[in-house]
Amino acid sequence: MKKINLFVFAAHHLSGNIAAQRFKSLLKYLDPAKYRVFVFAREPALATAETTAPPHADITVFPLPGRCVGSESPVTASLLTLVAAFIRPLPFLLANRHARTRPWFVHALAEANRLCSEKLVAGERCVAIGTYSPVDALVAAAALASKHRIGCLQDFRDGLVFEPLGKPGWLRKGMRKLIEGRVVAASHLITSVSRPLVDDFQRRYPGKAVAVLPNGYDPADFASLDSDVEGSTRAAAILARQVPANALLIGHFGRIGASDGSASRSLDYLVDALNGSIEASANRHLMFVGELTEAEKASLRRASFSVSVLGPVERTLALQLMKRCDKLLLLTGSRASCATGKLFEYLAAGAGIVCISGVHNEATAILAQTGTGQTILTSAGASGGDALRVALSPSGTGARRDIAAYSRVVQAGMLDRWISNMVQP
Repeated sequence: MKKINLFVFAAHHLSGNIAAQRFKSLLKYLDPAKYRVFVFAREPALATAETTAPPHADITVFPLPGRCVGSESPVTASLLTLVAAFIRPLPFLLANRHARTRPWFVHALAEANRLCSEKLVAGERCVAIGTYSPVDALVAAAALASKHRIGCLQDFRDGLVFEPLGKPGWLRKGMRKLIEGRVVAASHLITSVSRPLVDDFQRRYPGKAVAVLPNGYDPADFASLDSDVEGSTRAAAILARQVPANALLIGHFGRIGASDGSASRSLDYLVDALNGSIEASANRHLMFVGELTEAEKASLRRASFSVSVLGPVERTLALQLMKRCDKLLLLTGSRASCATGKLFEYLAAGAGIVCISGVHNEATAILAQTGTGQTILTSAGASGGDALRVALSPSGTGARRDIAAYSRVVQAGMLDRWISNMVQP
C-alpha cells in the first residue's frame, strides 16, 4: 500500500517551547507503514536543539531560515504574509528570490512544493497541515493545498480571532479576521484545543468540519524518567538546596503572564491570600520553574512565605522536578478557551492540581471532569482563602478519573482517522 504523505508546517517544531510538543509528540505515534511525514520548521535558536526524528518513524524535519510574523518581524514581512494569504501563487513566485531575503514560509513552500509534486506524480496521497502559531504556517498549508488540490487540516492551538493572544488594535483585529477566513477557506478540517474555540469556529464557519484536538501528554516522556539517572540526581540536588526539610512542595511550571497577561492577576491573588493566612502558608514551599515577567518576580518578592524561582530549565529536568511535587499550581486568567499545555503534563505527573483562575474555563472544566484538581476563582476574594487552605493541604483531590483522552497515543489515533477520511476517493 502506498503511503500517505503529510506536509506539516510547524515553525516551532525545533524549539523548546511547550507548544512545539503539540504535533511533535503526535506525529511519532502515527503508523510509519502508513504515513510519511515532512515537517517544515524554523532553524533552532540553539545548536543543541533536537533535529533527529524518533526511531522507527518515517519523519523528515527541515530546519529552514527566515522570519515569521511575530514580535521580531518587520511590518513589511507581516504585509507579505497577508498578501500571500489572498494571492496563493505568490509564495511560489518568490521562491526564486535571494535566499537571505525570503520569509520562512517561502522557504517552507519551496521544499514542500517539490516533494508534493514528486509524490503526486508517483500516485501517492498527500495532505497539508498548518499549525498556528505563527500564522505563516497556516498560510503555507493553504497555499500548498490549493495549488495541488490536496486535503488540508488547519490546527489553531490558540485563537487567532477568538480571544487572540496577539497585540490589540482594530487594524490587527481586522487583519486576523481576513487571514483566518482565507486559511479556513482552504481547509477540509479545522482543529483547535478547546470546546469554546471549536464552538466559535462552528458558529462563524457553519459549512466547515471542526473538531477538538486537545493538548496532551506524551506517555513516553514520563516512562523515560525512571531511567534518567543524571536528571534524577540533578532534580534531587536542586530540591535539597531550594526546599526546606519536610515542606509540602507546590510547583508551578512554565510562563504565566508572558502567555496570557490576565493570568498574572491570579499570581497576585495567590500571594495576597498566602500572605494573609499563616495557616495556609505554614510548612509549604512554592517553586516556580520557567520564565516569569518582571512584574511577576516583583509580586513574588512580596511573599512572606517560602518561595523559590528557578527560571527556565530543560524540559526533561522540568518533568523530573514536576514528578517530585506534592501539589502542582496552575494560574489562568480571563480567557474562556484557556487549556495551557502544562496542564496535561500535570495530569500525567499525578500530583493534585490547584488552579487559581479569573473565570471558569476549559482548564477548570478538565480538572472537574478528570477529578485531578480544585479551582479557586479570584472573584471569591477573601472567602477564597479558606478554599485555598484546603486545596494546599496534604490531603488528596478526591477520586481521579480516566485521563487517557489526553494521551498522545490516543490522540494520534484520532488524527489517523481524520486524515484517512480526508484522503478517501
